[in-house]
This record gives sequence, structure tokens and C-alpha cells, in this order.
Amino acid sequence: MNTITIENREIAIMAFDKLCRENKKDSALRLAGCMLKHSYISLGIGDIDWEIDMAIRQCGGEPRTGYRYTARFHFNLKTEMEKEKYDRAVKELYG
Repeated sequence: MNTITIENREIAIMAFDKLCRENKKDSALRLAGCMLKHSYISLGIGDIDWEIDMAIRQCGGEPRTGYRYTARFHFNLKTEMEKEKYDRAVKELYG
């Protein structure tokens, strides 16, 4: 299987696009704000955080579990994934 390395910022942008298309504007705005101001997003157990977490996972990202009920997704890191999985996510999102 072919694996590729993708920057987490690209995955976050895909997740942002996905949230916008699903009309989840609060979640999209929170993700965009963190992408502009910080190098990571800290996700808790709220509805907005859950939507962001699921969008990131559906786009191939894997937020790292942290202390208690939080997870962090660092925009400056990279993620390895199967090329087919990445192509499938891009096709589903952008057509």
C-alpha cells in the first residue's frame, strides 16, 4: 500500500470546508480561529468540539488524546495515511 505524508494544516482546512458545507458554522468558525491564532486546537466534550473532532477524523486526521477528556490536534505536525484513504476523502469533499 502506498502511504503519503500530509500536513495537519491541510487536513484542518479540509475539515473546515466539510463543516461549512454541512452548515455547522459555529464549529467552522472555532476551527478557523484556532488555525489563525494557535498551532493547535484543544477539543473537549462539547457539541462544537465533537463536530470538529469528527470532521478532522473523517478527513484523515487523528487528534491526540490528552489530559482527562481533551484531545489536541497540532496544525504544525504531519500525518501519514494511505493514499487511497486520502483520495477518497478529497473526492468525497471536493467532488
